[in-house]
Amino acid sequence: MSHRLVYVLSLLVFLTLWPSAGMTRDAFTGFELDDRGQYYGFLGLQTPLTSIQKDLDLFAQLYAATLRYSFRSDGNLLNARVDSITPSVGLRQRFDPWNVSVLAGPQFREKHEDVVNGGRTTSDEVGAFLQGETFYWHERGSFHGIISYSTLDDFFWGRLRGKVSAFKTNGGHRIYAGWDVIGMGNKDFNAFHTGPLVEVPIGKVFFLIKGGYKYTSAFHNGAYTGLEIYLPF
Repeated sequence: MSHRLVYVLSLLVFLTLWPSAGMTRDAFTGFELDDRGQYYGFLGLQTPLTSIQKDLDLFAQLYAATLRYSFRSDGNLLNARVDSITPSVGLRQRFDPWNVSVLAGPQFREKHEDVVNGGRTTSDEVGAFLQGETFYWHERGSFHGIISYSTLDDFFWGRLRGKVSAFKTNGGHRIYAGWDVIGMGNKDFNAFHTGPLVEVPIGKVFFLIKGGYKYTSAFHNGAYTGLEIYLPF
């Protein structure tokens, strides 16, 4: 990463973890790998900042991600890596048992791409990021809808995720089973993922295993698998 991105990450981690007494923060991380070796990994931190009024909160989020993918150019299969950091601020409105939130902020990206005649190009880019979410939770099931947009490459990403309680352990912990539907793209590329998932709590930590079918306009049919970890603290 460039020195600028390292500086932004260090500063925003400090701000994100600034104490907020009596408020719960969230940490989430994970990865996704497909059958062509393309990889996506992420780490996110979210913390409340203040309560504006009853059931309306202001919060901050820091999201860092790395993406490794392949693309075709002049008949050649080339590789690329994109590292990004997205600090954002948002509003969350609670309509129990539903939550609705919107957040926005800058997106800092460093992109490395192979070139046909050998070598690699590197570019630093800054864009804007906007995201909307809706979330429903009950101990017997949940629903999460999310859509985001980045001005970098004019890129949209969206996901619908539903889970239901499938099993209850002797200790009273519930194991959830569910399904993902994911779509993304711009004028040059589009992709679609769908498949089952299982979420298992261990103490306060939630582990989610997922996998399924993947279609991309670059390589057509394929498969993916992944792991997500969520920790409220």
